[in-house]
Formats: sequence, C-alpha cells, structure tokens
Amino acid sequence: MTKNILSTAILAAAGVALSASSAMAQNTTYAPGDVVLYFEQYLGSNTVAVNLGSAVTFRNATANILNIANIGSQLSNGTTGFGSSWYDSTSLWMGAAAVRSTGTTTTSQVNGDPNRTLYISQGRSTAGTAGSANSAGWGGFSNGDMSSGATNINNAVNRMETASLTTTLVEGASSNFDNQNPFNILGQPVTSYGIFPGGVMANFGASNLGTLGAVSGVEAAVDLYRILATTNPSGTIIESGDGVGNGSFQGTFVINSSGDVSYLAPVAVPEPTTMGATLVLGLVAGGIRRRRRATA
Repeated sequence: MTKNILSTAILAAAGVALSASSAMAQNTTYAPGDVVLYFEQYLGSNTVAVNLGSAVTFRNATANILNIANIGSQLSNGTTGFGSSWYDSTSLWMGAAAVRSTGTTTTSQVNGDPNRTLYISQGRSTAGTAGSANSAGWGGFSNGDMSSGATNINNAVNRMETASLTTTLVEGASSNFDNQNPFNILGQPVTSYGIFPGGVMANFGASNLGTLGAVSGVEAAVDLYRILATTNPSGTIIESGDGVGNGSFQGTFVINSSGDVSYLAPVAVPEPTTMGATLVLGLVAGGIRRRRRATA
C-alpha cells in the first residue's frame, strides 16, 4: 500500500514537472499576429526567420521604424545560415507573413483586424520610391482562398511559437516556411501559401538596390500588404483601397548587408478636401502676390 502511494506521488510530481517544462517551451517573445521575416535558399538546407513584432504596429506606423532587428550573424553563419556573402547570393530569397487567427467567424475583431486578416509580402525588384508600393499587389481572393491562406501562413509562422524560445529561428530543409514557399526547377518561387501565384519573396543578388528613403545599401526589399477576409465586425479598421480579398499597401521591409532590418512607412496622401483647401489657399496667395506687384 505504501509503495502504491509512493508511486502515485512520484507520477504526479513527474506530471507537474512535464507540464512546467511544456509551459517553459512556449516562446514568450512571439504572439499570434506578429510579422515573421524569413529567408530561404533555392536548393539550400536552411531557413532563417526573425520575429519583427505585431503587424498592428506596422499597420499603424506613420513614420519609418529603423533597425528593428539585426539578423546578420544568423544569415552569415556558414553552417546554419547562408555564408558570409549571403547578401550577394542570387539563390537567396526573403519574405514576410503574419496572421492572428484562422477562425471563420465574421463577428469579432482584435485591434481592428478580423479573423483571417492576412499580412503578406511581395518583392520589389527595384528600389522605387520610398513610401510607395513598387510591386503589383494582391487581390481577388475568395473566402475559401482566405481560409486556405490563413491556415497555411499560420502553419509556417507558428513555428516561432513551437520551435523557438527567442525572436529568431533557424531550421533545416523540413521548415514549414520552405514547404509553404516552393520553387520551380529554375529556382523561381511558385505559388506561396497555396494562394499567392509567383510567390511572396524578394531575391537577393550580386548588386544591391541602392538607397531607399532613409536606408542606404538596400540588399532586398518587400512590400507588406494587409488583406481582409471580412469587414463585418464592428471596429474593423478599413483603410483606403481595402476590400474583402484585396490587399492594401502598408509599407516596406528592407535589409542591408549588415543584416539590419528596417520598415519604411507609407507616404500619407492628402484627402481630397485637404487637397482642395490647399489648392484654394495657394490660388488666393498667388492672387494677393500678383495684386501687390500690380499696385507697386
């Protein structure tokens, strides 16, 4: 009897310890809805990812957010990364993704984002103009597409929760990011996350993109888009260009050869009424100046 009691106590203690261990294994630096920037190489054996923080932060940004993270040491590692000249590799690609919830209910939102709100990148092949999109954008997704995209993105970004205890993650060829961002035999991305034809990543290369806004020596850049699955919930933030299944430009993530990651916020476009008022004031001021000159 004593042995049975002792055995039960030991098993109970072991169960508590296991529960504590499982709790400790959760990544406290990651939360659903965080943007994960990831790097993968065609025919490579590694994937490197970094958590940049809540997508809402970037959605609400009205100014650039410089040097969010540095991932240079992880990218340049010759064993788990891509080598010291990673930024010159034409087979290396960078993308970004986030989703808070895969739920299909259309009656709730958190911080203005309903369920299945997708944040997804699209590569810029040239520097373009800072604060403006330099990619085609995303749109035309059905309700089924949004569900598939949310599930597939969650399968990838949730690795930050289940396989990392920090803001970075290095995985081998079995990475969910790699699985969700396949290449064709020519080394070009094909459909990402089951719904984005042509992929969502930007390519590195032998030369950089130059200066983009406040950042010089840009090696790769991706535009970030927000795609709503619904606009039904009260409190949903609806931006200019938003529509169910269509993406709205949020800003641009860039990286330099040191591995510094920055975010360039969009340039605010004056509302029509503001533009009209500005035009009227300009005409009035011009008329006053002309009158003064004529009087003189």
